Amino acid sequence: MSRLKVGFTGYYGMRNFGDDLFGVLCTAAARRYWNAEPLLVGPRLHGADARATWPARLPMHWYGSTGHVGRVSRLLGFARGLRESDVLVMGGGSVMTGRESFRKPMMLSARRRGRVELAAVGVSVGPFADSSGERSVAQFVRQFSYLSVRDRRSFELAQGMGLDPILHEGRDLAGLLRVLYPPSEMPTAATSRTLRIGLAPCRYSVRPDHAAPTPDQWQDTAVEALAQLSARLPIHVVLFSLNSHPHHGDDALANSLQQSLREAGVKVEMRRYRGDPLATAQAIRGCNAFVSARLHGAIVAYLTDVPFAIVDYHPKCRDFADDIALPRDARITEGSHDVGAFRAMLEELLNADALRAGLSPDVYAQQAPDIFQCAPWSNSLPSAHRAA
Repeated sequence: MSRLKVGFTGYYGMRNFGDDLFGVLCTAAARRYWNAEPLLVGPRLHGADARATWPARLPMHWYGSTGHVGRVSRLLGFARGLRESDVLVMGGGSVMTGRESFRKPMMLSARRRGRVELAAVGVSVGPFADSSGERSVAQFVRQFSYLSVRDRRSFELAQGMGLDPILHEGRDLAGLLRVLYPPSEMPTAATSRTLRIGLAPCRYSVRPDHAAPTPDQWQDTAVEALAQLSARLPIHVVLFSLNSHPHHGDDALANSLQQSLREAGVKVEMRRYRGDPLATAQAIRGCNAFVSARLHGAIVAYLTDVPFAIVDYHPKCRDFADDIALPRDARITEGSHDVGAFRAMLEELLNADALRAGLSPDVYAQQAPDIFQCAPWSNSLPSAHRAA
């Protein structure tokens, strides 16, 4: 019998660490748990053992461009992914929202013609601006064979949308990192006296339905707190730009933050994401503490045993923090961290036993394979189940 052909679609190849990590983990998990032949709908990803729809001979930056070339590239690649897959899987991210996309009608058309089954793994559902958006997504997802959501809020929302027959309460796909690429195989923080503090900004806008500090507010506080801390501790800041897309990435923000830290007398180095998600995960593992506005900077720190704090700027950040019972003092929220509190938080993070999540990363990772093992195409039984 021929192997199951599975296409994975997401925001892969768009120069964002979290999305590229999804692609790498999905392809590895499909081989292990579904005995499938994976296909990336988009460019090849460093570290992914899979074919891709984007021709290797063409410049990769064309795929993620905002102009006509980028749009046509993505459309043609998606059509190829549908044509060459038995199952098309939306792999990771905040993709089940009311936002319209050219992908939806193409997926439904292929599904109606019996050419492909549809699924989604490691995704969040909502939030929705209105009830019509929720109804539209519910109608769309009812055509799926399987839906694994990554947080409790999404699970409860999907239940309310009548999706129980296909629904699985899973974890974020990044949980598979600890299973497929164990922390024991990654370098830890250096044993020298220097304390490496990772900092990952994000160019976000504050949502009207989710109170949060602006990027400038928390970053200005971080600079002053780090300056005070560096006066008495041997700290070295590693500044991670985890999204290097030229139009909506973090490079310009990271450059400005680097300059502010230098002017404040803080030792700092820049690490820009350049398309190797596993190497970036290793670099995060090499920190003694990590503060992240990027969700998957925080999740990877958690999974690689690095004490971390998260900037709670979006419901997806709060969903993750709630799911792992992250202490309130490790959440940077609107008005919750003045300079003194931020400095105290950093000191606690550098104390290896402080501000740890209530849920062990081992438990989170043990449950992550169920994302794939509970699917109809699994070749193995689920390895773990979440307690009721």
